Amino acid sequence: MYRILVLNFGGTSSKVSIYEDSKCRCNHTIIQENEEVGATYPSKDQLALRKRQILEWLDQVGLQVNDIDAYAVRLGAAFYGGDGGTFLVEGALRQQVDSLYSPDSPPIHATRLTMALVDELQEGLAQKRPSYATDPSSINQLLPEAQVTGHPLFPRRVAFHPLNQRAVARKAAAVMGKEYEDINVIVAHAGGGVSVGAHEKGRIIDVNDSSGDGNGPFSPTRCGSLPTGQLMHLCFNGKYTEKDIYSMLKYQGGLKAHLDTDDLRNVEQMIADGNDHAKLVFDALAYQISREIGACYATLRGKADAVVMTGGMSKSSQLVNLVASRVAGFAPFFCYPGEFENEALALGAYRVLSGREKPAVYQGECGHMQAIQL
Repeated sequence: MYRILVLNFGGTSSKVSIYEDSKCRCNHTIIQENEEVGATYPSKDQLALRKRQILEWLDQVGLQVNDIDAYAVRLGAAFYGGDGGTFLVEGALRQQVDSLYSPDSPPIHATRLTMALVDELQEGLAQKRPSYATDPSSINQLLPEAQVTGHPLFPRRVAFHPLNQRAVARKAAAVMGKEYEDINVIVAHAGGGVSVGAHEKGRIIDVNDSSGDGNGPFSPTRCGSLPTGQLMHLCFNGKYTEKDIYSMLKYQGGLKAHLDTDDLRNVEQMIADGNDHAKLVFDALAYQISREIGACYATLRGKADAVVMTGGMSKSSQLVNLVASRVAGFAPFFCYPGEFENEALALGAYRVLSGREKPAVYQGECGHMQAIQL
């Protein structure tokens, strides 16, 4: 039996799990207060806090660090993931991940604390356990023609939710009695960002950039696609700095810009209270997600075996029903509300540990990090 510790760090949370082979023994979410992990707190201090909290949790579930056989870690956009899969974090990949950790500076994203924390957890162990990272947000399997835009200075950048997208695509395939690698699936992840991907027999051949300054449907705080001419004039009207525009695109757009809330439940309450503008924005959100699903249907040449919705906003039955009313005719429609990142990380590690899948091969950065940092 392999006992796997899953480490999935977000800005104000540490989502941790213990898996024994493919079975989940326990899940837990540790919430960090903003004053504990704020933008000015050095990485080493944030790491010390999370380490202490994780050790306390392990003790509560009756485990010690030496009971762990492997780590399944979320590394986000820390490296270019090529075709995706599960990577053993060692050698050149480990060097790349280490290069992004600066103990005296705040982390750009909490995932950059992960491997340093794994090292500290294992300090003093005679035999170090391996760490595995599955499907970072930068994998790129896009069709060549899907990567071309209207100008060579603006190539398509790939940044989305492959970890959760593939997790729910596998779930839908299992329900249909098939393997993920044998079917075509359209997956719409509707969360803090919205990414809609066309999965052709295990490969995600097109997907929008949901990072916040990319394209696709708007989300609770992200603008998604905007008219480029209007955006250009806004950038040069003298009222806004580059930082202002970036914040507008990523943190102050979407529902937040239209309705002054980033909580879909609040929007539903506004609608229930008779707010017609909230209803219009809610309908537009469903429409844009549906439209992106339709684009993926064209990418798959009209051959889709399933359409799947997932992510936090898919907990809204009203939103899901509106989307389904437009796209359910394409293929059987499935909904898996929430996110399944920890499960996907654990099962990815287990497939490699058990020999069911070969580890993915890290091929270097290919300019990926420079693009992400812009």
